[in-house]
Amino acid sequence: MEYKFVLGTLAALFAIGSAYLYIRDIFRGNTKPHTYTWIIWSIVTAIGFLGQWYTGGGAGSWATGVTACYCFIILFLCFKYGTSDITKFDLLCLVLAITSIVPWLFSHNILWSVILATITDLLGFLPTIRKTWRAPRSESLGSLWFDVFKHGLSVASLQTYSLTTWLYPAAIIIAKMMQVVEISYLRFLRKEHKAAQV
Repeated sequence: MEYKFVLGTLAALFAIGSAYLYIRDIFRGNTKPHTYTWIIWSIVTAIGFLGQWYTGGGAGSWATGVTACYCFIILFLCFKYGTSDITKFDLLCLVLAITSIVPWLFSHNILWSVILATITDLLGFLPTIRKTWRAPRSESLGSLWFDVFKHGLSVASLQTYSLTTWLYPAAIIIAKMMQVVEISYLRFLRKEHKAAQV
């Protein structure tokens, strides 16, 4: 359908916008990406895109494809511009995420593959959420909002609706919104705290 094509194109454009804002903030020194998070996301998003594409995602998979490309770019940038705030908890998340990739790759059941991929991706959020709690200005709030709209449009532009096509982007929308709330709340608290000290 024509409107699906339009929505898919808009979702891909939001993905490009998100990438631009995030990479711009990295070079400005405002954003410090977490290497472990981007390792997980690069792998999962690339395979997730292929899964969406081959199971009939159509235009709804375009944004995931664009996202997979910029995940690898940001992963590359992590080695120079990433955060040094890496803990044993983060390492545990990385190990769990990589471990969960194994049954996902060997699963012959598409639904279970998507469920495992979603769990793996959500594990990738945890190191960044922990880091952001300490440094709420180390993530790009504008890029997160673009991601929320991107995934929303991606779901709306799916050619076919089933748990295998919408579960992954829907879970990411919730996770991104949690990050938006976390960052906004912490920035507000710190602003109020500074105001009280004046």
